[in-house]
Amino acid sequence: MKNKYGAVRMDAYERLKKAIIEGDYAPGELVQISEFARDLGVSRTPVKEALSSVERDFLVDLIDGRGAIIRPLNVDEIRNINQLREVVDGLAARLSAKLMPNSHIAELKEKFESMLNDPEAAGSEVHSQLSHKLHKAITDSCGNWVVQAQWRHLDTAFSRLKKKGWEVWRNSEEKKEISLRRLNEHLEILDALEKRDPERAEQAARTHIIRATEDFLKFMDSPYQ
Repeated sequence: MKNKYGAVRMDAYERLKKAIIEGDYAPGELVQISEFARDLGVSRTPVKEALSSVERDFLVDLIDGRGAIIRPLNVDEIRNINQLREVVDGLAARLSAKLMPNSHIAELKEKFESMLNDPEAAGSEVHSQLSHKLHKAITDSCGNWVVQAQWRHLDTAFSRLKKKGWEVWRNSEEKKEISLRRLNEHLEILDALEKRDPERAEQAARTHIIRATEDFLKFMDSPYQ
């Protein structure tokens, strides 16, 4: 019974996390525990425990045991999360420049290069998913468990921002320009890793996050402001 309940609790957490990242609940919305329970088809107890976990993921703020407010997507939220992600990703890239296997670098580089002559692919969900795979591979190879733990913890909140950020600029008049620049930024990171240049790898990773933040803020509309 204990294992079954643990599975229910974990399932509730994963589905709630996904729903918030996907935007099923609006930023700033107050949602009652009973509403979450209804949406997930479970009792209130696993919902309460799932909410405690998503609060640690920076997705909600709990309200007096009644429910939770979905954290806003505003300027401060975007900057605060991405500033930390910039540091973590930069350090991971610096460390991985000496440790990441050549085969991993070559495989990822080949996939990114295949999009150079395909602007539509550069602006697609395929590119977004490949981007996440690159950042995860870099962190997995960095050899520092503290950096890896911080990256995993931050990745949930960052994934929510990234999803909304990509939606924002892909609906802008600069979609082609930004998607190709993102692609070249990823290739710059990989080239630095391939040449085993820690300083260049760190700078490329940090610059990539800084520019992603700038793109998001440039095209962001209310109610996110």
